[in-house]
Amino acid sequence: MGILNSRSREAGKQGSVTPSSRAQVASHFGGRVVRDCPGTRNHVCCGYKNIDLIEGCVLSCSYCILRGYLNSPGITIRRDIDAITAEIERAVESEKVHVLRFGTGELSDSLALDRNLGLNRPIIEFFGDRKSALLELKSKWASIDHLRSCLNPYTVVSFSIAPQRMIDREEKRTSPLYKRLKVLRAAQELGCFVGIHLDPIIIYEGFETDYRYLIEDLAKILDPKKIIWVSLGLLRFVPALMKIFLEEKRKNLLHGEFVIGEDGKYRYIKAERIRVYRMIYELLKEKEENLFVYFCMERSDIWKQVAGLEVRNSEELNGLFDKRIGQFYGKLM
Repeated sequence: MGILNSRSREAGKQGSVTPSSRAQVASHFGGRVVRDCPGTRNHVCCGYKNIDLIEGCVLSCSYCILRGYLNSPGITIRRDIDAITAEIERAVESEKVHVLRFGTGELSDSLALDRNLGLNRPIIEFFGDRKSALLELKSKWASIDHLRSCLNPYTVVSFSIAPQRMIDREEKRTSPLYKRLKVLRAAQELGCFVGIHLDPIIIYEGFETDYRYLIEDLAKILDPKKIIWVSLGLLRFVPALMKIFLEEKRKNLLHGEFVIGEDGKYRYIKAERIRVYRMIYELLKEKEENLFVYFCMERSDIWKQVAGLEVRNSEELNGLFDKRIGQFYGKLM
């Protein structure tokens, strides 16, 4: 039996609380709103662009890297939509080689507050009119009904997903797994392509079985041929979070052996990363041979040993994304 059984559904009901009730919203924070993804020279970066509409997140996942970076408990937002779209336009115009991918889920969750704040609609409409770049909504909050009338093929609806056992323990304010998958299916039926982010993958006792069930459920509920990309990323965190995890006695997050990588973050040892990536990569490929799976913030040798691909730098990874986008969009872009 897959993990979407009655017990998992019941346990996941704690994610039904409206996140906006916890938000203390202030407008606005200054500086640039479009930024390059903060990759490092020792890991292959995918060339992603972040649109910082909101800073701060109400979902409060225990492992969230924002806990180690943001000093304010509140939420700050950008409402100057004309200035934001002008900045996006400049970024698109300046790129002459690749199809740019933008996302709003770096410093916050893309959907958790959107029903109340309504920030995504004008951005979605901008990309739908522009037809030369992609917007990704990346979330753990299963709510797109308020966006149905404006969603278009140039918006990729993506969810970070994990076994319900881990959602119950470490993502308590988020939507349960079955709701995330249900919304992704609805997005596919609306004509959108969808993305999956298995990130962070957390090693704990019995995680292998949980991920097998998770991927079984994913393949049953979604149309794998309409999944534009899947990212894999094992748990990694800055030293400030290690102190927090120890203080909070987060045993689930500290299971396994860690080292400090070239980027200064704690990571599972390389042999374990290869083992886990290979297991999940193969499970995904069994469901859809042509699925595009990439590794988030990983070394080129991990790519080679797990996927058998020579991906040595950002330019080569961007080339793989361009090829995938061409397969999905063809003459639409």
